[in-house]
Amino acid sequence: PDPIELIDKYGADGLRFGIMSIAPQGQDVLFSEGGVEQGRNFCNKLWNACRFRQLSGDVAVNDSLAAIIGRIEPEHCDAMDQAILAQLAATLDKVHKDLDAFEFNSAAQAIYAFFWGDFCDWYVEVSKAKLQSDMKRSTCLAIQDLCLRQVLLMLHPYTPFITEELWHTMGYASSETAFIQNTLLEQGGDLLALLKEQGVVLNEAVVDRITALREFISHARALKAQYRVQSKKDVSFQLASNALGKEVLQAYEPVVLSLAGAASIALGSDRDDCPAVVTPLGTLYLELGSSVDIVAERERLNKELVRLEKAIRAGESKLKSPEFLQKAPEKIVQGARDQLAESQKQREEIERLLSSL
Repeated sequence: PDPIELIDKYGADGLRFGIMSIAPQGQDVLFSEGGVEQGRNFCNKLWNACRFRQLSGDVAVNDSLAAIIGRIEPEHCDAMDQAILAQLAATLDKVHKDLDAFEFNSAAQAIYAFFWGDFCDWYVEVSKAKLQSDMKRSTCLAIQDLCLRQVLLMLHPYTPFITEELWHTMGYASSETAFIQNTLLEQGGDLLALLKEQGVVLNEAVVDRITALREFISHARALKAQYRVQSKKDVSFQLASNALGKEVLQAYEPVVLSLAGAASIALGSDRDDCPAVVTPLGTLYLELGSSVDIVAERERLNKELVRLEKAIRAGESKLKSPEFLQKAPEKIVQGARDQLAESQKQREEIERLLSSL
């Protein structure tokens, strides 16, 4: 495709990030316009996140990493704060390692995962309650500034235009380093050392609890998605918890209910009359009666099963053909094998869902 047309449609930064995200090391790029569109959406998300930060409160002194960290009050740095700081340090180390090895796509994917998943989908959401607290507000805003600053630095080689603009908009530029390209990206260890000087010491056990909590919420959302329960529809869950589950759920129940989209999560025992998923906090059960049209869902799954059976028969027939195996390139043959395996895997999942209904 014409790169000028792609730039007109998706922006130069969107094109650059999209291409680098899907470019495998040492191989030709299998171009996908969907990847470029994802790059554009990522840039929009970055702009909106910075805008949200500006609307959340006055941007304080941000012209150096030390100045931002100096605004963090250790006594108000809770478990959620520690978890995002630990993930930021880990992401910095991974990006440094990937860039040193010229694995640009891996670094891009790590930045994407941290910014979109860890920061926007998680920390910004839990921050909304913190911003209403006079005690936690300033520390929360400082940590948001810290995360956004480091994200802009990590992204600059990929998206130079939007990062330079936001670098100045957010007040990260200083008289010595007016341009973002003149600022070095710190290692994760450097960040942790500065935090320690400020009195912020990350508790590994606390961070692990929040990691388990996040995985639990992801499993709850995935379980709802399997049964076509709308993401914003409140449903009821039951948790056959382990020792950690009861403790974490009691400590963070409002967060869990809000982010999982649940009306309630009751503690209980194992059961066999509703779908379930194993989580770090125990086995989670979805109450189907009030949230899923079981008849319609069973009909949908049966139609999908028929489609998959047809695809599997066609795939097996192709792979049994001596002519296909002899004449087709190995790449095509392997692709057919992979597609058959994926269809078989989907069939097993559909059968599992049907049995749970």
